[in-house]
Order: sequence, then C-alpha cells, then structure tokens
Amino acid sequence: MIYFALTRNGYDDLIAHLGRAPSPLWVNNGVLSRQEIRQLHEAGIEISNFTVDINAQDRSDVAQAVDTIREHHPGHSVWVEQVNGL
Repeated sequence: MIYFALTRNGYDDLIAHLGRAPSPLWVNNGVLSRQEIRQLHEAGIEISNFTVDINAQDRSDVAQAVDTIREHHPGHSVWVEQVNGL
C-alpha cells in the first residue's frame, strides 16, 4: 500500500497509528522539512515529496495528486488522508 499524507497532522497521526513511517510514503509540499525527508531516506523509507501545494480541501486537486502517485505505483492501493471538510 502507498500512503499519502496531505497535512502534518495527518502524517503525525499515521506515524502514531502505525508506530513508524510507512514506505512508500508520499507527502504534500511543506508537510516535512528537508531535514526530515533526508532522515527518512537515510532510514530506508521510500519517500516522495510533492513540489507543489496540493489543496487538501479540493477533491480535484487531491484526485490529480493520487493519479500521479498511481502512475509511479501502478496496481497498488493508495491510502489518502481525508481532511475534514472534504
């Protein structure tokens, strides 16, 4: 399964629930610092960071991001953080 965290709170909740960072992991732009991303890479986590902001409140924006993730991971399920209000 591929995981996609749209917000810092969603990322933190995911880590708390799983007890670790999942791999592969995709995050929205700005969710993690460059240092955090580097540390995850060094720990062997396959992480991808969007370089543009994905509007977590816009279903179309999120759907386009998920399409991008699916292009890189065909045939895999994608877990997507659902932000309140969507």
